[in-house]
Amino acid sequence: MASKYLSSGSGTWTAASRTVSAATMSPVFDQSDEDNRTPVTFRIGGSVFCGQVETFVSATSVILSASGILPSVDGSISEILLVDLGLDHTYQDYIDEIKRKVKADEPKFPDDDVKAVLVAAVTDYSHDRPYYITKRIPGNDTNAVALSALGSLWSPGVSQVTGIEYPAGQLPFSVLDANDYRIYDDGSAQDGSNLQIVFLNAIVPGSSEYLTVTFNVPLRLPVSGPQNFPDTDENFENITTLAAAYACFSLATVYATSKDAVISADVVNYNDKSTKYQNLARMYLKKYSRIVFGSEDPPDGSTVAAADAEKEIRPEASFRGRYLWDR
Repeated sequence: MASKYLSSGSGTWTAASRTVSAATMSPVFDQSDEDNRTPVTFRIGGSVFCGQVETFVSATSVILSASGILPSVDGSISEILLVDLGLDHTYQDYIDEIKRKVKADEPKFPDDDVKAVLVAAVTDYSHDRPYYITKRIPGNDTNAVALSALGSLWSPGVSQVTGIEYPAGQLPFSVLDANDYRIYDDGSAQDGSNLQIVFLNAIVPGSSEYLTVTFNVPLRLPVSGPQNFPDTDENFENITTLAAAYACFSLATVYATSKDAVISADVVNYNDKSTKYQNLARMYLKKYSRIVFGSEDPPDGSTVAAADAEKEIRPEASFRGRYLWDR
């Protein structure tokens, strides 16, 4: 586990905007500190404070998130420490763990298939356990702020605003009611670039004011470079377990449809392997559901057993849709 950096330096703290500025250190701040929510520890006088990078401003300045232990007044930072231990788990670690769980190193489960189930698992985990972040953006003296201000963090069709603090940085925190704003689409574009947060009830954020927007982001696990969600053992285990379930279901299907009319022993072996992978898939899916949902049955009802009912079958009955499946 290689360390990205362990650096120290000095700087200036501005409480109202939760900003560390004029920081001296090597290496300097960069965009990855915002993406990875890098922890920041700093000293003012005899007190030590800590927080996480919310917004990357420049190589010498960042805005910290409201959570953490932060000074309530301005001050000179005599020591600042950033520790980023980098990735505990690389992309290859995910691939290797899925293979270990599936115990498959055969031609019927090539690397491309492993990568495909990993993509599917990350996507579904995004929905099952959404990852929320908060971004600070300025007002503009109007009652509308473009969602493009959230940059590449916002994903149209996936991201949803779950809360807005305005004005930002006040104590106690001023969180808007859901009826105080709406996401507005004027129909001028279909790629999400035209979406706006429109404030209602005479709320007009000024250009000297800020608001913080909380929203979910789709998880991304690139082949190289940092992922955009916390690299924890729990996330690693959940994603690889779900991917292993998908892989086992896939292998069960492959072996169920594989046969050799000449060598009957192969047919028996394939059937045994199909059953094995079905059972393994169910085991991993139950484990995933138990950890993520608190129950072996997901809350969407997809695993709820169908209710049986006796129905008289008449020759003239329609055998379409609901007539075939009464619950």
